[in-house]
Amino acid sequence: MNCVLLPKGYPMRLGAGSPKLAHIRETLGMRDGCEIFAGIAGEKLWVCRLHFEAGGGAAFEPLREVPAQKPMRFAAAVAFARPQIAQRILFEAACLGVSRLVFYPAAKGEAAYAKSSLYSGGKFSEWLEKGAEQACAPDIPEFFACGSLAEACGCIASAFPNPLRVAPDLYEATANLWDFAPRLAEGGAAACAVLGGERGFADSDREYLRGAGWTLVSMGGRVMRTDTAFISTCALCRAMMLDNRPTALKPENL
Repeated sequence: MNCVLLPKGYPMRLGAGSPKLAHIRETLGMRDGCEIFAGIAGEKLWVCRLHFEAGGGAAFEPLREVPAQKPMRFAAAVAFARPQIAQRILFEAACLGVSRLVFYPAAKGEAAYAKSSLYSGGKFSEWLEKGAEQACAPDIPEFFACGSLAEACGCIASAFPNPLRVAPDLYEATANLWDFAPRLAEGGAAACAVLGGERGFADSDREYLRGAGWTLVSMGGRVMRTDTAFISTCALCRAMMLDNRPTALKPENL
């Protein structure tokens, strides 16, 4: 945890029983008066003065605002996965700055995964928040659970105008993901990616994706677990996108 994110509409403080406060005290070893990054989820982040309260809680006094990190112009759809894998996907999506994350039932997936309370009970938000706190950024990905591959594709494609549409596939790819580096290096470029389930895409999935204008892309010959494929896709797109580079590393400043 590299920053503390608090809910919208609540005071800038943590109660005595907060696990976050226990982490600040015991793991980070912070003392009264120390400076810490804290902010409001989905809004702003500040350097704050930490004040421990007599009742065991703590308050955060904003000192100066931290320049905002823009979310990545990237949206992804992933098949419902077993909870421990989905938790990692949620965490890393927020850590990497994904703008929109969608889960959907895959043709070759396990229907029982979609019934997990992780998706329907709001627990997903805890993992998104943890990922954002790791990245020291206040932005939280939009989260959706869709009922079909087609619905999921529409949901992520609508996040940006004219995004690159790719679907990593081990068996029937017609291009390499890196082939799209020139397009993603353009200012304002956006991308969307659809990932299959643990057993990949069904033939019907591929037929739909091709017909809907998605390109099946390769990331090499290794068989990746769903979370590994997701992280790899996000990281590659982030590296290729001009808008994600520090100002000093943009072509006009080199």
